[in-house]
Amino acid sequence: MSNKRFWAISILFFVVGCHETPYVQGKRLYEANCQNCHMEDGSGLNNLVPALSQSPILGHASMACTIRYGKRDTLWQDQTYLLKEMPNHKSLSATEIANIVNYVNKSWFSDFKEFTIIEVEDALKNCEHK
Repeated sequence: MSNKRFWAISILFFVVGCHETPYVQGKRLYEANCQNCHMEDGSGLNNLVPALSQSPILGHASMACTIRYGKRDTLWQDQTYLLKEMPNHKSLSATEIANIVNYVNKSWFSDFKEFTIIEVEDALKNCEHK
């Protein structure tokens, strides 16, 4: 291997290894599809949008179902029911959803475990609310 090629490969590995997060695509997809509601830091919007750090679906592959198909729920507030709705993201591929799931879990779940694309695809096949 030539000296120039060795240094080029070494620099590439160094630059790739220096990202603030190993889930760069997941972060970008989160910023484009989720951050408007869940906020940059995952804190949500008071009672309207839940904080991701407190979400019961963190750490579960079923999070993929919520991302793909969205969620409708009601909230009792000020003596009235409010409809809360998370939009679906059916245009995202299983790979893109896996990247978001891994980015979110790495960012806000202390018992982080990476999910593979196959695990996310299996979860999407088994969604209850297709």
